[in-house]
Amino acid sequence: MAYVIANMEPASVWQGQTDVFLRSYGENVCGNDYTATNSKSIRNLFAPPNSTPGGDPRPVFVVINCVSNSPSHSQWQLILKEFYDGGGAFDFTARIAAWRALIDSVQAAPPRLTNALLAGSSFEFTFPGQRGRTNRVECSTDFLNWITLTNVFGTNAPIRFRDTNVLTRDRRFYRVVRP
Repeated sequence: MAYVIANMEPASVWQGQTDVFLRSYGENVCGNDYTATNSKSIRNLFAPPNSTPGGDPRPVFVVINCVSNSPSHSQWQLILKEFYDGGGAFDFTARIAAWRALIDSVQAAPPRLTNALLAGSSFEFTFPGQRGRTNRVECSTDFLNWITLTNVFGTNAPIRFRDTNVLTRDRRFYRVVRP
């Protein structure tokens, strides 16, 4: 998961307030949505200015799914678009919890076993993890009866599984399922 934060306010008088706002939510890195000749180009894609009072919406919160082959969401799907007029005194804690739930609803592609290797008497392979999800590694000798070898609580990092002493056992077939 990656967060991209962009400051839309080119006036340096607001930089301190922006920095305090970001730090209050544990963020320290921020890009700028302005140049010397242009301002709010990215913001205007999602929340164009309007003629209503306070019609210069900010902050703008956008979530775009960047996970390919997700069974739950299309890649590049706009999952969330919210904007607020002002926002300096607004407490976003509840909204951030709701946004995190939306982000976490994006499911990773079904796990694919990669980098399979027989090393000595161990058989090992890698499969993708997904933060907050459990993966169950199972084996079978006949494709009918599956035995759970382990449950792995996922992170967003690849997971390496190793089955030791495979040469002393019947031939096994492996799969990873998300219960």
